[in-house]
Amino acid sequence: MHENNSIPVMNSTRLFPAAKLNRIKRICLLFFCIAFMMSCISNNSSVRRRDKIAEKTRTEVIAFVEKYLQNRLRDSRIFVDDADGLTTITNDISGYKIDHSRIVTGKIDEGEFLDAIVPVYTLRGQTVMGYSHLLVINSSGSFAVVKIMNDIFRIHGISDGHVIAEVSTVDPDSPGFGCNECKEVIKLTYRDGNLIREE
Repeated sequence: MHENNSIPVMNSTRLFPAAKLNRIKRICLLFFCIAFMMSCISNNSSVRRRDKIAEKTRTEVIAFVEKYLQNRLRDSRIFVDDADGLTTITNDISGYKIDHSRIVTGKIDEGEFLDAIVPVYTLRGQTVMGYSHLLVINSSGSFAVVKIMNDIFRIHGISDGHVIAEVSTVDPDSPGFGCNECKEVIKLTYRDGNLIREE
């Protein structure tokens, strides 16, 4: 007589009937969906909160820069120019235009508050004579212009304390100044009131 020494295999359907197994699967799936939804809600809430802080900082920076530039001119007035849509501060002899669309906010120094870089056109009469960026540092909710930069074409963003900037590879008095071939994108880091190029 042949003896069968094989180990008996338990049938899962005997331990858990099909209906019960399906119910367990549905419960597990439901828990997974709830956890996933809660994670999405939490992430969206965090993004919304971050965007709200950035927008609040942007609004406060604009008000600060407008007042800062007005204080640099005597008998100035402020208005939105219908021709270009830019906030204009002028006394008809000289003035400034603030390009709101290119204001960038982010953490530049080691503080916990958002800082900003604000692009400004310089006017002589009604003619644009120059273009610069105001480096605005936020210390405990108090803003200060720590540097006016004339050698940057555009700020692409601020990431992890690094400023991504588009600059010229030639001197301002060079014939090629401003051409696309004479520009490069670099990283800058804030140190002692200056933005230092990273090598």
